[in-house]
Amino acid sequence: MAVDHILKKIKADAEEAARKIVAEGQEAADAVASEARARAEKQKKELRALAEQRAQEDRNRITTLARLAARRELLDEKQALIDRVFDEAGRRIAGMDQAEYRRFITEFLKSAVESGEEEVLVGEAEKRIDQAFLDSVSKDAGWSGGLRLSKERRPISGGFILRSGRVETNCALETILREAREKLETEVAAILFGEDGE
Repeated sequence: MAVDHILKKIKADAEEAARKIVAEGQEAADAVASEARARAEKQKKELRALAEQRAQEDRNRITTLARLAARRELLDEKQALIDRVFDEAGRRIAGMDQAEYRRFITEFLKSAVESGEEEVLVGEAEKRIDQAFLDSVSKDAGWSGGLRLSKERRPISGGFILRSGRVETNCALETILREAREKLETEVAAILFGEDGE
């Protein structure tokens, strides 16, 4: 009986040790699982924060690009409007009646002529500037030699080119408008847009 008692005691001790080992194992497994869940939750939060940061960076980049595109489009529209203003000015000058056009050209002749003996070249279709007109301007300005209308025509839409020997002064309408634009574009933009043109 003592052997049975010893065997029962050993069995009970073994079962107790097994329960203890299983409980410790379960506790260790629970601790590992809890630690793994905590690590997974931490990684999930880090990934979510990283994804949100990247999404915000993408939104900022897209917003910045959209603003730049809108600004570029606005500037293009403003530039197109300024182009139209100067194009319209050119059309109005070219479309002036003879008397008004001659007054306009007289002012340019008086500011461009140096000796009063220059040759005047006009556009291929020009009919409002003729020798009689140049004689009248020369007489009014007191230029003794007088301006001479060249038989040579140039591909210009209006205005004239003065030639003195080999030197030419370009007073073609296109040139006049281009120079006026360089000087006046900022003022025109301020009138059109109420700002400094930017």
